Amino acid sequence: MADSTSVASVGATTAIFYLLINGFMGIAAGLQILLARYIGARDTKKILDSVGTSLICSVVFGIIIAVLGLFLTPLFLDLTNCPGDCYEGAVIYLRIYLASSPAILLYNFGSSVIKANGDTQRPLYYMIFGGALNLVLNIILCLILPQKVVAVAVATAVSQIFCAALTVKRIFKLYDLKLKHLPFSFDSLAAILRFGVPLAVTNTLYPLANLQIQSAINSFGSAAVAGSSASTNIEGIAGAFTGSFANATSVFMSQNIGANLPDRVKKSFFLNLWLAISLGVLLGGVLYITGEFWLSLLLGQDSAEAVEFGMVRMFFVTLVYFIAAANGVLSNAIQSFGYPLVSSICSIFCVLIFRIIWMNAIYPAFPDFICLNTCYTVSWILLLLCNIVFTAVFFKRYLQGKFKHL
Repeated sequence: MADSTSVASVGATTAIFYLLINGFMGIAAGLQILLARYIGARDTKKILDSVGTSLICSVVFGIIIAVLGLFLTPLFLDLTNCPGDCYEGAVIYLRIYLASSPAILLYNFGSSVIKANGDTQRPLYYMIFGGALNLVLNIILCLILPQKVVAVAVATAVSQIFCAALTVKRIFKLYDLKLKHLPFSFDSLAAILRFGVPLAVTNTLYPLANLQIQSAINSFGSAAVAGSSASTNIEGIAGAFTGSFANATSVFMSQNIGANLPDRVKKSFFLNLWLAISLGVLLGGVLYITGEFWLSLLLGQDSAEAVEFGMVRMFFVTLVYFIAAANGVLSNAIQSFGYPLVSSICSIFCVLIFRIIWMNAIYPAFPDFICLNTCYTVSWILLLLCNIVFTAVFFKRYLQGKFKHL
């Protein structure tokens, strides 16, 4: 079991990790929608070219991130005012974690390929297997290695490599691919980037918006960092389940748009929206009610202050996670209609710009942990209103036969 300082070391790296890697995950999300359209239209050549190109690019992108992480980790931690008592551990953890970036991106791009075929279960199974392996290795390595941060980082990296291996194996079997003859096409790369870059920009700006928030969290000390980090892990449970409905929205809507089946487009959208919101309400409520138990389990019995900080974040994030779940489905619907740029603009204004305004205008007037976390809830509500309006507009255009062709 890692102590609260080790947990804080990991938590202090969260915003930095997402800043470096989320952009490429946005490209993977764009790939999923693009590939689902090709599958719905039964365009075999574009399907194979897109799959091969995406796998090659994921490894290249991952190597770039790993190299950047090796040299720039101290700079990033300085920019976020990482607390001194967990600085050394944070440097070690982030460098090891980012070294596994090729595997992380390979899993994410590969998962997009598998999900685009309508198989949303296998990537989840791979994640569960990887999570179980991560847990077992955490226990074993924390008992063996004196540096708990190293143990946690190595366990996480190995589990990522394991997930990537399972994903690649499935794709090669699904498309009968050979490593020596993996297809690559600059036209496919251009299409993937054209569709994925707006989503990449959004995913990059999200952590940029959170860097200032993370810096403010760090100013409350290692207990606040540890509590926030632990609550983030807990809310990740809700995110994993509700996020699956957002993914299903993009897959099934895109496939049915490609196949020109408007009734099935409507059905897949409304079903996923209802399921995501319902599960968000259920999981968010249960996790919040039992939050002190889970936080104490993650942080240790002698971390009452960190648990208190964690419960504040859970009130403003986990308890209202159904809003984030609805935003996921609505954003993916907008992207599926062929308007990823609109989805990105909504996120830029409602999340990035709003959170910057909040942190520079509202938070200084009320500089406490409650005001800091309220920023998350309010920005989600603004984004929800924006997404509802544009989803309605593009649904109407699609039903009138005016949808955007790729």
